[in-house]
Amino acid sequence: MKTLANLAEWGRVMVFAPHPDDETLAIGGLLQRVTTAGGTVRVIFATDGDNNPWPQRVLERRWHITDADRRQWGARRRAEALAALACLGVPATGVRFLGYPDQGLTGLLLSGDSGPLLTLATEIAAWDPTLLVTPSTLDLHPDHSALAVLLRLALARLPAGRTRFTQISYLVHGRRPRRECHDWFFLPLLPAERARKRQAILCHASQLVLSRRRFLAFAQDSERFLSPAEPVSCGRSHPVRCAVLDGSSLRLSITTRGWAGAFGTPTLYVAPNDLSGTRLSLTLPRRSAEVNVREVGSGAVIAHAAFCGSRQEGELRFPLSALPPAQSAFVKLERSFGFFDQAGWREVPIPRPSVSIAPCPAGGPPETAPVVCCVIPCYNVAALCGEVVREAAQYADHVVAINDGSTDATAQVLSSVAAASEGRVHLLSFARNGGKGAALLAGFRYALGEIMFDVLVTLDGDRQHRPADIPRLVRAWRQGGAALVIGERRRVSAMPLRSRLGNMITRVLLRRLHPASPDDTQSGLRALDRNFVTEVVKVVRGGRYETELGILLLALRQQRQIRTVPIPTVYLDGNRSSHFRPLADSLRIYQTLLGRKAFALPPPRERR
Repeated sequence: MKTLANLAEWGRVMVFAPHPDDETLAIGGLLQRVTTAGGTVRVIFATDGDNNPWPQRVLERRWHITDADRRQWGARRRAEALAALACLGVPATGVRFLGYPDQGLTGLLLSGDSGPLLTLATEIAAWDPTLLVTPSTLDLHPDHSALAVLLRLALARLPAGRTRFTQISYLVHGRRPRRECHDWFFLPLLPAERARKRQAILCHASQLVLSRRRFLAFAQDSERFLSPAEPVSCGRSHPVRCAVLDGSSLRLSITTRGWAGAFGTPTLYVAPNDLSGTRLSLTLPRRSAEVNVREVGSGAVIAHAAFCGSRQEGELRFPLSALPPAQSAFVKLERSFGFFDQAGWREVPIPRPSVSIAPCPAGGPPETAPVVCCVIPCYNVAALCGEVVREAAQYADHVVAINDGSTDATAQVLSSVAAASEGRVHLLSFARNGGKGAALLAGFRYALGEIMFDVLVTLDGDRQHRPADIPRLVRAWRQGGAALVIGERRRVSAMPLRSRLGNMITRVLLRRLHPASPDDTQSGLRALDRNFVTEVVKVVRGGRYETELGILLLALRQQRQIRTVPIPTVYLDGNRSSHFRPLADSLRIYQTLLGRKAFALPPPRERR
């Protein structure tokens, strides 16, 4: 988290708010700080907040609300916003209300009308701000996330010379992502600024009738802002996880969950970022089926997509011919009932084949290359991990590097590699060391949530494994259909004594329980099928080195196919980089082996 500084240098601040009150709740302290420093502020309200029936019904004691009633309510909310801004030091001359439909900004975005984009772009160009403050695409209120997308599209219309400003976003509705998931900025407020913000909140009397406690809770000791860049979601991942090119189709991984704010049939909306492309929609079925892709404006069916799975978790295959010729598109999953969204809009790339797609041969469609994801846990290996991650990125489509609470320069090394990878390396960083197994499972969950991969490869960050062996494991997985492929070290004599003895004892004990067990039970170089990874995160506990044995035990217990690939035995400097504790970790491994402590769920009972 970074402190928001240099407010005195941002002399021209421009704020976009979906409704009257958002300006006070989200940035009341920032507005005070800017005006006190002699800066000028321009506030643009997208709507008048007139479609706000429940507070209006309570205050005006009427059930039926006419159009005239809504206009009167909108005028009241405009007056409240002007009073609040005056309290914060912003004069009425710096405010404009655009009058777009309240709770209708999503429809405005999906209409494809270029008029609002021109208005927004003109306002920004005319004011020429040094700081632009906008709502976030993460916001769960449909108007907030839709305005965020409209502003992105409007900014694309500006010439390069008009975009030399700092941009930050605010989040009003929804749980904030954890600090390690996003670039956060915060502005600490003085006691007097906090009190003044509270006074400004009290100016929105129409909203306090039902939300007084929630509104006043925004008068905290600091305000938080996000960078407008696409976030890396943690925990509360977006329902549309990722997009991957597969032949002549675009694969979208979709995961939904129960959500109190919205319910009913989910509809996926696709809005291209090229301003003029066709807006698309499709309704997700309950199970695998062909789905109609419709043009939002006319409702006409323009293509068909294939959905495989269920509403809880599935995969959607879009024909590339149905997608607009844009480099990316904004997507959102919307329920048919309810007010808030499960998640806001998310921008996903629309990859295009670098060569023309040839007709399928008589024998069927050509086999596409699998998408490979690597997970590399790193703990205090600053001198070694950079080379491993860079080389792994040459053999994998994605690399998830995990800084597991390192106390040396590992975090800085991984950050540098990720920054230079052009999005190929994803970095997870934890404040405390949780153990290799916990780091692996965190990488698995991130990969399942954010990356559409076919096979996942694990390797250590201390150069015990050669990234050049990744293609060999992937070929073995692809040819044999195995759930788990283990890189088996054959030169046992090259192992340090503690590793050799531990591996031998574990192998002997495991063979008595599972005769099909491989020789090398502790190798960290492995390839796992995506379906098996999904099962692993549900069943296996995160710990230290015993977690890898737990994964192998799960595959053996479920009678999944396991293959091995011979790999070189590599130990640098007598394996001094290893953090394996011979006594404590060996006991944990044997407890896992004999007591089934690796599993979060009990094993199935045997039938008698």
